[in-house]
Formats: sequence, C-alpha cells, structure tokens
Amino acid sequence: MIDYVVYGKIIIDNIKLLSGEVISEQLGGGGPQGAFGARVWDDSVGLVTRIGDYFPASVHEKLEGIQVDLEGLQRYEGLPTLQSSMFYDENDYVNYSTEERKAMLVSFRDNLRLLLANNIVLPPSYSNPKVIHLVTEFVDENMMLQALEMKKQGSILSLEPLVDVHQWTNKDQMIAFMPSVECISPDWPTACGFSGETDPLRVMKWWSKQGVTCVTLRDGRRGSYGWDALHDRIYHIPIIEVPRIDPTGCGNSYAGGTAVGWEKFKDVKIAAAMGTVSATFMIQVPGIAFWKEDMKIQANLYLERLMDSIQEL
Repeated sequence: MIDYVVYGKIIIDNIKLLSGEVISEQLGGGGPQGAFGARVWDDSVGLVTRIGDYFPASVHEKLEGIQVDLEGLQRYEGLPTLQSSMFYDENDYVNYSTEERKAMLVSFRDNLRLLLANNIVLPPSYSNPKVIHLVTEFVDENMMLQALEMKKQGSILSLEPLVDVHQWTNKDQMIAFMPSVECISPDWPTACGFSGETDPLRVMKWWSKQGVTCVTLRDGRRGSYGWDALHDRIYHIPIIEVPRIDPTGCGNSYAGGTAVGWEKFKDVKIAAAMGTVSATFMIQVPGIAFWKEDMKIQANLYLERLMDSIQEL
C-alpha cells in the first residue's frame, strides 16, 4: 500500500528563471511538485494525475526522476496535456498581466475542463493511505469525493486550495469545504483574500477558526506561518537562505512536505519546517528537483538548522 497519495495536475511549463533565462518543456504542476515535497521525507509516495496525448520523453524522464510511484498516472487519448508559461512578479507570484498570458490562461482552463471530465480510477494500492493530499481548485470534482471516502476510513485529508485571486470564483465553495479538511496550506494572496486581513497574526487567527486542525500559510521569500489546534500556537517559519534559481513549484513542494510532517509528528512547527526544507530543494534548481539518495541527510541538516530559527508570534 502507498502511504502518501498526492493528487494534482501535470503541466508542461515554459519558465522564466530568476536570472531571466527562459527554459522550455519542463515538468510542472502541483501533482509532481507536491509529490516531490512528500518524497523528501518518505519513500512511500504515489502520484495521481492526468495527461493527454502530448507528453515528451524528456518530460517523462523528469517525472521518473522524482522517484515516486506512478501507477496513478492516467493518460487520455485525444485530449491535450496541460501547458503553461511561468513568469513571476517581484514577490515570486505568477504574473498574468499581459494579454498573451491572459489568453493562455483561458485556453488552459478550457483544456483542464476536458481532462477533469474523466473520472480518476485509483489503483488498489492507493485506496487507504495515511494521507491523501490534494492540489485543486474544485471541491466537487471526482477526486475530492474519493478523498472524503478515504477520510472515513482514517486517512488524513490534506488540501492545497488553488483559488482565483482575481475573480474569487471558487472562494465560497472552498470556505464551505474547509471543515472537511484536517490539514490546509494556501498561499498568501489566498490567505489574505479569504480573511480580509494582511497582518500575519490576524490572518492566522482567522484561518485557525475555520474548522481545520493544521494550517500553514506560504508567503514566498518572507517564509511561512503555521498553527495547529493541538498546540494552539502561531509560528513564523523563515526560509532557508540558499541560491534562488526558480520559484516554480516551491509552494506545492512545501505543502506536500508539510502534509507528511503533520502525519508523522502532529506538530505544525515541525511539519512546516519539513515543508520549508522540501521547498528549499526545489528553489535551487531550474524546473523540478530530482530525488537523490543523499537528500535525506541534507534534509535533516536543513531541518535541524531551521528549527532553531522558528519564532512564535
């Protein structure tokens, strides 16, 4: 059986690195990025995701490089694989300001709807994980309903909510769904938009009252914030200072690592630090990070150093 199941999109990305260089046909999407974040901390990680016709061998090689179980990969003939371009603003958030990028986003959403019309059939080994971690914007899609059934069997339901922070089209649905979730990890624009606050302490206090047991809020280079109901303390977790190459997938990797950390320790201070370590590996490479055997040693060194710098708000 697979202990940690991560569900999310695969996207073939064109990425503008922080250096200004543009790299094409990179493996992206919250599915593999979240799965990598979990894989840093455990060997038993499986990925559930959808692809269409186009999936180059070079991208598949990168997918194999994160070394997670791929039995949950489902390919649909006659449908498009999601593609996108990643350009960032000064806070490392995706910038959709140009008309070309806005048109690309419309096409992306149309293709996503085509893929989501096909329900996921989970492999038997994915049916009863310790954690089901979902990276999605739709609370009523098939995988969300399957995750709720897993929760009834004892799985921890973890969510990275993807929210349209410009139109807020799925805000009410996400808020209504939150009490069904044990562990949640939104990004900072979503956290502020939902709470109506911008002060970190006030934002965290709002999220702590939404029926979720463990909350982590990700704020890019400013670090992250964490709270859990078992300890009822709010923490700020700084980033680990390393060379910054590409922020793509860092938030997804953080959320995947945090989900594993929460299941193992039931302490948001440790879980959020583990998520931060996962993101640290991601930001140091262009595109997605590959799993390497010596990562466990480096991860624990990062974790030990980070724990001493976490502060309670």
